[in-house]
Amino acid sequence: MASDRLPMTCGIVRYRGKHGLHAVRAAIVTADVHTLDPEGVIIGAVPALDSPEHVHLLVFTPGAKGFFEEFNVPPGDEPGTWHWPERV
Repeated sequence: MASDRLPMTCGIVRYRGKHGLHAVRAAIVTADVHTLDPEGVIIGAVPALDSPEHVHLLVFTPGAKGFFEEFNVPPGDEPGTWHWPERV
């Protein structure tokens, strides 16, 4: 991970896709360990997070749908992970 900062809900991160060319997309954090509703996890409405660095994301795409959700996403540089945007 490019920083020791933990992700926060509404934060903008980059997501490396799991399929196809593994394109990097913009994403918004929709849940982190501080905002995930434990009751929602208990009743099965939302998946749990495996660690404080894992997040649920709303990933933006230029495709017809416009976005998709990813759950329990870990930080990293490999497919299926999130990372902080590079600073320019």
